[in-house]
Amino acid sequence: MAFQKICVLHLNQIGDLLFSLPLLRALRESSPVSMIHSVVRPHLKDLLIHSPDVDRLLYRGRGIKNKIGLLKELRRNRYDLFITLSRSGECLLLTAFSRARVKAGFKKPPWDLALHIKEEMKGPPSLVNNLRLLKKLNIDVKKKDYVNLLTLPAETDRPNNRGRYVVVSAGTSSRRKIKQWEEEKFGDLILLLKERFGFDPVLVGGQESKTVNQKIIQRIAAKQGKQKMNPIENLAGKTSLMDLCHLLKYAGLFVGVDSGVMHLASSLDIPVVGIFGPTDPSSVGPQNVRSRVVRADELECVPCDLKGCEERECMKKLDVRKVFNACEEVLRK
Repeated sequence: MAFQKICVLHLNQIGDLLFSLPLLRALRESSPVSMIHSVVRPHLKDLLIHSPDVDRLLYRGRGIKNKIGLLKELRRNRYDLFITLSRSGECLLLTAFSRARVKAGFKKPPWDLALHIKEEMKGPPSLVNNLRLLKKLNIDVKKKDYVNLLTLPAETDRPNNRGRYVVVSAGTSSRRKIKQWEEEKFGDLILLLKERFGFDPVLVGGQESKTVNQKIIQRIAAKQGKQKMNPIENLAGKTSLMDLCHLLKYAGLFVGVDSGVMHLASSLDIPVVGIFGPTDPSSVGPQNVRSRVVRADELECVPCDLKGCEERECMKKLDVRKVFNACEEVLRK
């Protein structure tokens, strides 16, 4: 089946957007002369605006005026293939009324009634799910990970002057506190990395990570000896997506919890250590060779996929030395 005009409606998170990069590449390779549009939230546009696999970006803004404007644009374009990677009612309604010849996505009764091609969503949104949807569309996939598929503007090729540093992403959103590792352990890990490898830490995250990062800095100040560390950068809430990509691109190491920042680091192919607890790294783990996943010793309840656990044993039982050993291992590769 030939598709001359294709549209992909993406999910709202950084990691989910990166999971869709192999899908876009497969669409481009299967239909080299096709026009491919991507519908994204405005805050994610920088991750696709330079992509050779996307001809045009459409923005899914907030508010009824923006939503009506987007729907009009989708209907005007009359796509041959419309793929929604989101199962939200809003996205499936946009798909239903898009006037596309073939509509594809993931099952979610009754919202999926308008889909011509449906695939089961197994677990959380992931690259594995996206690849199964492509298989349902009989589209061949050659590139099965997101590593080096993120195209950055030329200005990110300029190294910064920070020297040797590790990027640390410790915070989580308020809805994902179950994935958080203790601030004290992050502080102890940073001190070990400074002693062994000379890494200065750069702490990143969204606005919600400011307090977590400050507690890490306080832990370091309380435990460091006579040899004082350089002033620690707490960049939570201060970086754009492009700033963050530039920072990660030249880092000697990334350490953090399962997050979009971890996937950004992995897609840029720097050494990555991902700290996992309730989520399943087999579906949402980092994808580059120079990465390691660290988890507590086997627990029967893991993975629980964020089902509201209060005990958080999977995170509390993970010790600093195990994470540090993983850092040593990945840096030897």
